[in-house]
Amino acid sequence: MRAVVCSEHGIQTRDVPSAHGEGVRVRTRSASICQTDVNLARLGALPFTLGHEFAGVLDDGTPVGIEPLAPCGACDACARGDSLYCERGHAMVLGVGSPGGMAEEVLVPPRSIVPLPRGLDVGSACLIEPLAVNLHALSLARLASRDRVCIVGANLTGFGLLAGAGARFRGCEVDLEETAPHALEAAERIGLGTRPEGLYDVVVEADGSEASIAAAAARCAPGGRVLMVAGYYTPTKQIEVLPFVAKELTMIWGTYYGHHSAGRDVDSAAALLAQRPEIAEAVITHRFPLDAAREAFALVESDTPSLKVVLEP
Repeated sequence: MRAVVCSEHGIQTRDVPSAHGEGVRVRTRSASICQTDVNLARLGALPFTLGHEFAGVLDDGTPVGIEPLAPCGACDACARGDSLYCERGHAMVLGVGSPGGMAEEVLVPPRSIVPLPRGLDVGSACLIEPLAVNLHALSLARLASRDRVCIVGANLTGFGLLAGAGARFRGCEVDLEETAPHALEAAERIGLGTRPEGLYDVVVEADGSEASIAAAAARCAPGGRVLMVAGYYTPTKQIEVLPFVAKELTMIWGTYYGHHSAGRDVDSAAALLAQRPEIAEAVITHRFPLDAAREAFALVESDTPSLKVVLEP
């Protein structure tokens, strides 16, 4: 089968052995490129297929989304129901520590299957994973509908826009602080304000740069919360700590997804994408065939305006 790998020559689409062993077979229909994928590709040759944001169909044709986690099920965290904190760490993430979904097919644990609600096309269901990260992070920040929210930076792959969509869905007033015209246009399409004013109860830092972290602290009201959801892959040389100290800001980190009283974060993400199809329409800007993966990755890292770039096997 064809699959996207990071070789000694960079991103390539190659023939690899078909998936075999335990698990449910999913034939991938959409796999979006994440900032994590871009940074993994910079590490050199990797022993697994990339792709943790993906959706596809089962052998019987049923379309499904994917929660790309394969926890051990036996450690203390798994035993208490917190499998997102499994001792396997990043090794449990499909496409990060084991074969992922940028391939014609992949085997996933049965627990990973996310039923798609009516109205959510499998071609857009690859956004379930990144949206679930943001919904989980907003819950960690104890977001309330009365909170004013500012998103600082749309992110290289539109990740910040998904945080804004999640906060808007929960009834918050949400503004985006950004300069890129294509990101501002997408923000307006999903109902975000693009002229931030004053201070905010919750500020989502979605860019990852030192300048963006400083801007997030500056936008946050005293006693507020700064939610860190960007990919922090390079060492930060300096963070201006004084604004955090002087305003007694709480810094919160969001990375994974789990479950809550109403179900899993991935199911909540699927429901939101079905209810508001304009989110995917605004955030997904480009689609490529699987064999054009190198070109797709190059687009993400180029100066050409893009947000979510999707591969379609």
